[in-house]
Amino acid sequence: MKSVVALCAIFLAAFLVAGVSSDAGRSACKDESEIGQTYTHHFDAAKYWLCETLGTPAKEVDCPAGLAYMHLLKECIPWASYIWKKPEMPPTVA
Repeated sequence: MKSVVALCAIFLAAFLVAGVSSDAGRSACKDESEIGQTYTHHFDAAKYWLCETLGTPAKEVDCPAGLAYMHLLKECIPWASYIWKKPEMPPTVA
């Protein structure tokens, strides 16, 4: 019985991981209003997305070591000051 439960847990974990995209929150940068804007990385608070070129998906940017990206402030801040906020999707999605 324990083997069956363990096997089900492994399949469930594999299913959930396969359905999650590490690009979640990445802007497609298809609208001029997105150029120069930053967007929250949905899986790593120490990263964010930056739209640089119209029609080119946003570039993943790392905050310096020890900092997290705070979308409300549009900057990387010390982890001690970081407050989690539910991520929002950009206007266009890659």
